[in-house]
Amino acid sequence: MRIMPERRNLLRPLLAACCCLAQAGCFEEPVREHLHVSLLGPATIVVTVVQEVAEPELAQGNPALTRRMDEARFAIESGFDTWGQRFVLLHPLAEHRSVERVGGHLRRSVRSAAFASFDEPARLLEADGLSGGLVVAHGIAELQLFPTGGTRATAVQRQELERTLGTWSEALAGYFAAAIELYEHLGRRPDRAAPCFAHVFGTHAEAAGALAADEEPLVQRVTEAVERVAEALLIPDGEAYSLNELSRLVHDPFPARLTLAAQGRVLASEGLVEVGGALERPEIDAWHALRSLEGRWLAPDLVTALASPATADRQPEPDPVAFAALPRFIGSPPSPAEVESALLSELADVRVVSLRWRPPPADGDSPGTGGEAWLPILAAAESSVPD
Repeated sequence: MRIMPERRNLLRPLLAACCCLAQAGCFEEPVREHLHVSLLGPATIVVTVVQEVAEPELAQGNPALTRRMDEARFAIESGFDTWGQRFVLLHPLAEHRSVERVGGHLRRSVRSAAFASFDEPARLLEADGLSGGLVVAHGIAELQLFPTGGTRATAVQRQELERTLGTWSEALAGYFAAAIELYEHLGRRPDRAAPCFAHVFGTHAEAAGALAADEEPLVQRVTEAVERVAEALLIPDGEAYSLNELSRLVHDPFPARLTLAAQGRVLASEGLVEVGGALERPEIDAWHALRSLEGRWLAPDLVTALASPATADRQPEPDPVAFAALPRFIGSPPSPAEVESALLSELADVRVVSLRWRPPPADGDSPGTGGEAWLPILAAAESSVPD
């Protein structure tokens, strides 16, 4: 049994190039929200909201997705979007707004505002289901945020997720079975790991050489299984959301990306990961749930090593040789019901986010309510937003 070249070469364009597929969609999420909190001191906090809408071409003739993206652009430009309505209710010391357009279409909106305490930024978080506060004592600042429920999902979206999550669990069970079979083979032939992974990843496959006759069906089954699992990141034709986006809307109490940057020395953090010089609260969605399952039935995980819900320039590029050198673990292949139960357990995450740091000594009062002293502070906060 031979793997047809066109089939073998499908995975990299699908997983790494992140290009739109006529019948499926695209890995780049069409509407993205990012809230960044710059903790510059107990009396100087800057909140920056970045909203991005992908270029119209991403919709690929999908009317439902086109409508969603058009509505998002109109809402952001008119101030009727979720963040615009929330900012109107706040009383910042200073604020700044910028909008970027490409070909006449809104592509990116950045809105920042400065506050003298955490009270009003807390209202932005509470509106989506994260509550908490900032306490300063004996020169130590501590921020705590905890989920309080709430969701942006509609009843229809909840029902759709319940249906599609079951189907995706079946695809995942098939993937685990196929990958475990391949890993068992590599346990007997560790010297064949790099060539097999090169063909799975679709990178350096020619340099890796041909697969052995018994390896071709193993690699083909894994490749096809990975493609089916990756469909969680694709927006189906005629739909407006991917399975991964739906899972975030339903299960994440704060469905926007949330990052924190504290000026001073960070002493401890919980529920946060370091990224781009900031600390990020991991999103709660199907893809992150799958990533959390690595090591339960299989390690390392092929799917999340190959793809992510991001733009093309942020897609992973795994090295087959380096991947082959990683320790491998396999267990018994799970049933679809076991996979779905594990996913739901990860999606029910109720982690508390906490950050303790020692702010630098105050060198003066807040810039005040007038003048241009706030402009460089807002600009610096906006430039600190991680990609």
